[in-house]
Amino acid sequence: MTSGGIIREINHCRICGGDKLVKYLDLGMMPLANNLADSAAEAKAMQRYPMQVLYCRDCSLSQLSVVIDPRELFSKYAYRSSINRAYLHHCREMALSVRNSLGLREGDLVVDIAGNDGALLSVFKDELGVRAVNVDPAENLAEIAEAAGVPTITSFWTADVAKQIVSEYGRPKLITATNVFAHVDNLRNFVAAAKDCLDDDGALMLEFPYGVDFIEHREFDTIYFEHLSYILLQPTKRLAEDLDMQVFDVQKQAIHGGSVRVFIGKQDAHEVSPSVAEFITKEAADGYHDVAVYENWKKEIRALIYDLVSQISNLKKNGAKIAGFAASAKGNTLLNACQFDSSTIDYIVDDTPEKIGRFSPGTGIPIVDRTVLTNDPPDYLVILAWNFADVIIASTSEYSGKGGKYIIPIPAFKIIGPGDASE
Repeated sequence: MTSGGIIREINHCRICGGDKLVKYLDLGMMPLANNLADSAAEAKAMQRYPMQVLYCRDCSLSQLSVVIDPRELFSKYAYRSSINRAYLHHCREMALSVRNSLGLREGDLVVDIAGNDGALLSVFKDELGVRAVNVDPAENLAEIAEAAGVPTITSFWTADVAKQIVSEYGRPKLITATNVFAHVDNLRNFVAAAKDCLDDDGALMLEFPYGVDFIEHREFDTIYFEHLSYILLQPTKRLAEDLDMQVFDVQKQAIHGGSVRVFIGKQDAHEVSPSVAEFITKEAADGYHDVAVYENWKKEIRALIYDLVSQISNLKKNGAKIAGFAASAKGNTLLNACQFDSSTIDYIVDDTPEKIGRFSPGTGIPIVDRTVLTNDPPDYLVILAWNFADVIIASTSEYSGKGGKYIIPIPAFKIIGPGDASE
């Protein structure tokens, strides 16, 4: 173990164990993206760690060069899934989809790994009548989930937790893990625990930001210390097969800037969809199993950051008042990569009660509620959670109706005026 929050440096790929790792992006020293501060001074003085991304030549997994102690990252977590209306809608569509594809019935057990405040399982219970168990290490979120009627085990996902679920609730028909697989250091143990827990014809459903979209849409701001891996289907399939499991279906999803929903079952328990081979073939054909794509991407990201800094700084020099919307982890990566602080971005608007009155890590930018858009509106609002731009623009129509403009930073700087579409 090294000093600070780093528990280990990555010298071998976490999926295949290979040591042919190539660094292709270095964003410098960064603070923990969700570690909000109580003052601007505290925010600016936060400890920083190297933010570097490595590519594995053997299996094509991208991964950070260091691992931060997960207890420091997740034991107290400010993000709440239930605040995000777009995510709740996504969960409803998911519930109906898996009911049909997996034959879920009323009373079947569904386990959600890192289920946050129980948002997904609340929807599944309402829509499908299933039994539900949430597993999440954040004590504050577990309390909210329990209050919403979702039984919660306050823990990281482990083999022991899997055994506890089987003992107390039975074997799940479905284990969901949405936007969490990329956060996990020991992916092998993660999937193995699910295998030991699942019913024979059950499924582990992973949903994670897709490595192809990560590159194609220049989503460098999704790099933060919670996101240890940037994942293609190829290494995921390899991991499943190493554990005598199989990927039997893959579905593209629009959420989080482009995600994939991957279904894994026990060997020969499910018919394998043609989509699996189609995804693998396209990844290879488009060059994502070759380091050259990633090294070229590095140049694109350098140019993108330079342009963001130039465009926003010019607006500021011309007297514009600029604010951000959504004190998200991706927003904190972008703000720190651009070296913005409160002299450039006056404040960040957010709807999460736990974030209001606090300060963005590294930058010291204050986080405020949305009433400021009426009382002290900016000329430009940078949508830091650009993946939910449509929802944010629709919910701030009063601001734009009075002439307020939006800035979309990814995949390229873009200004949206009143009446414009975000696409």
